Amino acid sequence: MLLKRLSLGLFIIPSVTIILCLITTIYLNILDLCNPFINGCYSISRVGRSYPAVLLFKPMMIITIILMIAYFFEHYRIFKKFLLNKIFLNLILLSGLVSSFSLLVYIIFLGVEGSEIWRFMRRGGIFIYIISLIISQFLIILTYLKIKNDYQVIISSKIININFCYNVLLITCGIIIILLIDIFSLTTSWYVKNIIQWNYFLLMNLFFLNTYFIWKKLDK
Repeated sequence: MLLKRLSLGLFIIPSVTIILCLITTIYLNILDLCNPFINGCYSISRVGRSYPAVLLFKPMMIITIILMIAYFFEHYRIFKKFLLNKIFLNLILLSGLVSSFSLLVYIIFLGVEGSEIWRFMRRGGIFIYIISLIISQFLIILTYLKIKNDYQVIISSKIININFCYNVLLITCGIIIILLIDIFSLTTSWYVKNIIQWNYFLLMNLFFLNTYFIWKKLDK
């Protein structure tokens, strides 16, 4: 099934890419040995824009963007067969495409030095990417919740329920982080922000893996 392959690819490719980039930069003594998930020693951007890791990071992330676009269009195509609300389906597709485009903006301007505009494009791109991706993921899982009882033969209700709780937790954590750090200006070290960044990236990526298992019953 195409959607299962896309889901698996969207989990594996960005995860493996960033880990390989980290290993490469450490092996070449560009960065010191550390575990950013625990120590927060480097940001994802710092690892991704380091040469020669950037030669791997940017192309693989562009492939990820292409897979994301295909992923959202495939969900739109499948959900359309279930005669769901067209406005709701359009919101899923729109938020998904916005997240894909925003990630592309971030990738294009990553490592580009210059004016504050370029810096704004990087930060704005990644921020909009995160927000729109979370929205699209939440809308997708809500759609699965709507159809799970009528289509238990082809989708797993248990995985859908788990994924819903997981998504709510992801959104809650995101809101708390934004409130504490950005709105209430909680004093947070650079290392703590990096730890949050790496782990939140992993949590967001796990959603795609969860989607893969939703359709597992199709193989039976």
